[in-house]
Amino acid sequence: MESASSTRLGRISLPQAGRIPLVASVYALGVALFLTLEPTRSLWLIVTTLIVALGTDGIVRSYSHGAFRAPLDTAPHLVVPVVLSFAAGFFLEETVSGYWEILAALVAGALMAGILFGECLSIDVESPLYGTGRFILNIATYLGAFALYAVMYSYDVSLVAAAVGSGLLSAVLAAEILRETELMPPPVGRRSLRSLGFAAAIGLIIAEARWSLYFVPLEGFLAAVFLLLFFYVASGIAQHHLTGHLSRPVVTEYGLVASAGLLMVILGRWLGGG
Repeated sequence: MESASSTRLGRISLPQAGRIPLVASVYALGVALFLTLEPTRSLWLIVTTLIVALGTDGIVRSYSHGAFRAPLDTAPHLVVPVVLSFAAGFFLEETVSGYWEILAALVAGALMAGILFGECLSIDVESPLYGTGRFILNIATYLGAFALYAVMYSYDVSLVAAAVGSGLLSAVLAAEILRETELMPPPVGRRSLRSLGFAAAIGLIIAEARWSLYFVPLEGFLAAVFLLLFFYVASGIAQHHLTGHLSRPVVTEYGLVASAGLLMVILGRWLGGG
């Protein structure tokens, strides 16, 4: 029989659930204003991201039923909504135009609603819906990483700033991926310092990869996919290692994924004009 805690945290009450579409709608409106108003002003997106951060904090605190009391307790739950809120806005500003901007803003709002729902489901590690919440957040983390990498190419960020920025943001996102290992019961849990060390190492790997791409005839979305492959493989292997599930079949699986991804990048570069 389910415990009272799992039953309580396994579903969202109506008042709490009502806050999710509210924050998602505000985000969609903010993205729409950022995309459609000319001249484009980053202030719209900055204010919208701040609202998303405050809204996420309120949703997570109310759903945790008092488990989060200190100001920084909810900080790990703000990473994905804030990063994706900011990165998605700039990504869409570079990729859509005309009437597609409104549709893109609506899709971004729906995506944000899913992320907020995933954050709520991931609060209680013993909840039967915990795995679903973590799956949603992991997908959103990889989307955020891709958007960040692509935006840095689209906006012609300098090499040093791009390498440092990619490394730092990748470390933050990797910490989100590896946060799951901290929430697991002992002896796997209680390894926050170790997981942060792996996250920092992943950030360094991505920074070095971004620096190396300067000497390779690869840019735009293909370069972003290339960096995403590095991030996916490094964070996935680190996660399996921390949970004690790293094995030869797992390494082989990631190797095959990386090989398929690299093949797609090479073919994309070749078909795009070599």
